[in-house]
Amino acid sequence: MKFKAVIFDLDNTLHDLHAAAQAASDAVSLFCGAEFTLHFTPLNRDRPGLLQEFCAFFGSETTAKTAFSLYYQLELLCLREFDGMREVLSALKDAGLKLAVLSNSDGHSVYPRLSLLGLDGFFDAVFVRESFPEIKPSPAVYQAVLDALGVSASEALMVGDSLKKDVAAARACGLSAMHAWYGSWEVRDAVCS
Repeated sequence: MKFKAVIFDLDNTLHDLHAAAQAASDAVSLFCGAEFTLHFTPLNRDRPGLLQEFCAFFGSETTAKTAFSLYYQLELLCLREFDGMREVLSALKDAGLKLAVLSNSDGHSVYPRLSLLGLDGFFDAVFVRESFPEIKPSPAVYQAVLDALGVSASEALMVGDSLKKDVAAARACGLSAMHAWYGSWEVRDAVCS
């Protein structure tokens, strides 16, 4: 086998954050009353930025904190791994590959998501926003992950939902990359067709 390691993005690659965020947003809107319809989808925002957005939206810091707490709990409860993901991870582990998560989300988001889904045990390493001075698509991030896993770029495969941050950036660094189009809003990468 050519690959020795597979690096996964987390959100919308291993699990469906879009659906969880929308369900949680809808529930918070209902909880706060009909006049509060969340006109944003709180995707790809880490907790501090999301709380600030709730404060701006609701106007009241007390209401925003209550809504945010409810939102965050519901988002976690609504998370679902994509069909077949556990089987894919098991097969890769059984084949002796190193598995890692590389996410631009902060550790306060990543670790609870992996744990709640029961996927954390599959990974040899988990890299979050705080792991490096830069985030994807920085080439330095990809090199640091390769170094930590002890593999060369030609021995690693990146799987992610973002064509820019996951697929193109990894390929520019010499890794093979697959577009997780099933979790992406972007047009499917031609290489995966």
